[in-house]
Amino acid sequence: MNVSFLDERDGLFIIMVNGKVKTITNDTYSQLKYKTYNGNRIFYDFGDGFKIQETYDNGIFNCYIGEAVLNIRDGKKIAEFVLDKNKSGYEKFIKEHYIEQHRTELLDKVIATFDDRVTKVKDGYIVDDMFKVDNKGTSYFATGMGTLDDTWKFLCTVAQGNIRKMSIDSEVGLLELDTTCMTILAKIGFFCNPDVHDSIFMNQLPQKIQKLLVDQDKVNGGI
Repeated sequence: MNVSFLDERDGLFIIMVNGKVKTITNDTYSQLKYKTYNGNRIFYDFGDGFKIQETYDNGIFNCYIGEAVLNIRDGKKIAEFVLDKNKSGYEKFIKEHYIEQHRTELLDKVIATFDDRVTKVKDGYIVDDMFKVDNKGTSYFATGMGTLDDTWKFLCTVAQGNIRKMSIDSEVGLLELDTTCMTILAKIGFFCNPDVHDSIFMNQLPQKIQKLLVDQDKVNGGI
């Protein structure tokens, strides 16, 4: 494709594509694409394994962190980092996307420390066959307590206390887990050791589960 930049006016770029004049929006992606790269695919290396490579679809990028590759569709944001030569901003942005795209893998490493009390399922994690925290951090309790007619009902819970930041090692280096990850972990931790004196929590549960939790608490030395 033969592209050349002609002019800019009123928030628009005027370009020529294969002999035809066109107008496009003047944004960071267009600035980089048509003023710097003359309409060609965008390649940029920030150094230290951080680089971007535009795919054959405009505005969609393969973003590299060492050997890991993420497909990012936010062309304007990527262009902003390149125009500013902002390596640190790009690194933070890409690592946040890495967490979003690999949240389950990262959480599974931590969940393994709960031994067999926590079971991974497609949409989240089940604790002691009684509670579930889905992949968005929403809580549920089992209405059938593990029977064949088991269904999950919404359970209003709030992550207990101040959620401390947690970092975990990954193929792209040390990552600080985001709020969603920390909420999931905090709720799983609470369900592993529920506060039976929390009336807001307990009153949402059927009597069968309430009794079981109280009995378990007594066995564990609770009051």
